[in-house]
Amino acid sequence: VAVPFCLAQGQQTPPPTQPNQNQPQQNPNQQYPNQQAGAHPSRSMASANQRAADLLNSVNKTEIDEGQAIQGHVQDPNVKQYAETLVNDHKDLQSKLEQAATQAKINLNEDEAMKKKSEKAEDRMEKANPTQAAHEFISGQIKDHDLAVKRLKRLEPQITDPQLKSVVQDAIPVLQKHASEAKKVQSQLGGGHPGSL
Repeated sequence: VAVPFCLAQGQQTPPPTQPNQNQPQQNPNQQYPNQQAGAHPSRSMASANQRAADLLNSVNKTEIDEGQAIQGHVQDPNVKQYAETLVNDHKDLQSKLEQAATQAKINLNEDEAMKKKSEKAEDRMEKANPTQAAHEFISGQIKDHDLAVKRLKRLEPQITDPQLKSVVQDAIPVLQKHASEAKKVQSQLGGGHPGSL
């Protein structure tokens, strides 16, 4: 009869201690995903500021690079003037963006896909003759600025930092002006737009 008591006591003590030890070990592991899941909404809330700042930063840098590169390659005075205005405007926007980002403690990042696309466009323009390069540059400006305006307009209502919001609000009409001016230059270039008369 003593053997069953020993077995009964042995069976009673180990099982409660083992699950009790295992459960607290599992709880911290289960809390990490919960904390990460809880962190995602806060990141998404903050990411509107970050995404808008990164987008404008990327647009400014690519347009400055492309504008500077094309000025030495094309001969058309309208394209040269447009590129010069483009560079000056985006440098001004970038200066305002960097000030706002510093105050909002936002680290500015550059969109790698946008950067690579811009670099490929610059390579094509460098290999093309001046007329072809001018056409490709202006066509790209219309598409890029129209897309940037759409994306910034989507993000603008979600921006919570007032200074960054102001910078983005000021940037949108500048980008719209660049797109409309590019369309005017495109019509002046002719070639492929016979119906523009």
